Amino acid sequence: MYSDTRTRSCADFEHQASMLAPATRMVLEQAGIERGMRVLDLGTGAGDVAFEVADMVGSSGSVLGVDQSASALRWAARRLETRDISNVTFLRDDLHTVEIADRFDAVVGRLVLLYTPHPAEVLRRYAALVRKGGLIVAMEYEMRAAGSIPSVPLSERVVGWITEAFGRSNLDASLGARLEPIMRAAGLTDPTVVGLQSYFAPDDPAGARLAAATVRTLLPVIVRTGVAEPEEIDIDTLEERCATSLADGCAIFKPPVLVGAWARI
Repeated sequence: MYSDTRTRSCADFEHQASMLAPATRMVLEQAGIERGMRVLDLGTGAGDVAFEVADMVGSSGSVLGVDQSASALRWAARRLETRDISNVTFLRDDLHTVEIADRFDAVVGRLVLLYTPHPAEVLRRYAALVRKGGLIVAMEYEMRAAGSIPSVPLSERVVGWITEAFGRSNLDASLGARLEPIMRAAGLTDPTVVGLQSYFAPDDPAGARLAAATVRTLLPVIVRTGVAEPEEIDIDTLEERCATSLADGCAIFKPPVLVGAWARI
């Protein structure tokens, strides 16, 4: 059972990352990530953003991914071995205390500020590692923008479970929408902010899978904080039920908006 759950969790995570990949690439390109850059990836996790950046900076550039999770970095290292990538390295350490002497052309982070108590302080800390003219790039969710068109009760409940769980955990479900003032509070001037959102057709199973996988990831928090009971969620049938409700309602599923913000040092 544990092995099956872990395998399913990894597969769900990779599916979610693949859904984010096009928007992530667009943000990084618009921000100005280019060949030859030395880039620091904050909260690198399983390495998805690091691998994307590595492709953009090419063999003349490099990426250092930092994360405090040993299990995530082991996973990232295994994935790195299966790819023809030689310009990525990983470092296990806490983002709030790690000492890095190098200077970078850019610092990037996706879905990492949400889990820090003082996002502006984190940005300010790492801006000090960026050379003059370099970039700070942050990407966070605006989760309250998720839902369906037209509204389908089950998809709206799913979004409600997720956003309420974040709220009861003192996490900001709409952090992405606040990236501009956060960057200014970090001393970064004239930030650019864009939001990118995918749309899944009623018969596209990817939408239902993404919705169910997100709930599965947050299930312990949803139950612990009293947002919903396991019997109400019925996680093992949730994906199928979401797919059926979207198809029956001829509804488009909208995942959260990925908000990207960047500024020059």
